[in-house]
Amino acid sequence: MMPVDSCKVFERISNAPFTARGIRPGGLDLTRQLLARSKLSAGARILDVGCGTGVTVDYLSRDYAIRAVGIDTSSMLVSQGKGRNAGLPLLIGCAEALPFSDGSFDGVLLECTLSLVQDRERVISECRRVLRPLGKLMVTDVYARNPEAIGALRTLAGQSCLKGALDKDQLIHDCSVEGFVMDCFEDHSEMLKDFAVQIIWTYGSLDEFWAETETRNHGPEPARCAIRDARPGYFLYLGSKAGVLTEAKGKRDQR
Repeated sequence: MMPVDSCKVFERISNAPFTARGIRPGGLDLTRQLLARSKLSAGARILDVGCGTGVTVDYLSRDYAIRAVGIDTSSMLVSQGKGRNAGLPLLIGCAEALPFSDGSFDGVLLECTLSLVQDRERVISECRRVLRPLGKLMVTDVYARNPEAIGALRTLAGQSCLKGALDKDQLIHDCSVEGFVMDCFEDHSEMLKDFAVQIIWTYGSLDEFWAETETRNHGPEPARCAIRDARPGYFLYLGSKAGVLTEAKGKRDQR
């Protein structure tokens, strides 16, 4: 489940001009790159976990004839998306318990979602469950290029993608344990910088953005230091569902 604070952040900025192509670095440009690398084509079924207002669902359906479905914990964002396009297949639900049967999708998309959920291992497991054999796990998100500084990020107040920035090696390990074979991992950190510029243009400064979203930690300096030390970047991960789970997965489930 996505924490309530995370939902509030996205709800507050959902109508900002820079969110029209997705509330995340890279927007639909990175979605297009991820889709190309997945080699999924028209008619494929893709689940967008953490879909927000359905920008990606609308894009995939309209421009690629993908049978896309979105799910998000925020009823406000889902309602907002349906207000723009009543035909969008957007559902309210949580990533840790996806309301779909086994093997329902050719691809599962998580755009800036894993950094916000409370139980990442469970979410990855659910993604595997609803994927067909050889289905694609498609992730873009924030990661700490200096994973030793992740602890400081976790102490930030509020909830944000930066607070939940991923450890690259841990993500790859967790996906492998859940039975995914990595097809590619790409760094797109320049898109995080571009996103920061868009925020500054909208709010005047990053400090004003933190204040607007109520994610500032009693003052800007602690957040600045934590973010500087962690050297946040942005990545694209693509994995394929393998035929069997790893031995480590079986042992973990027995605990």
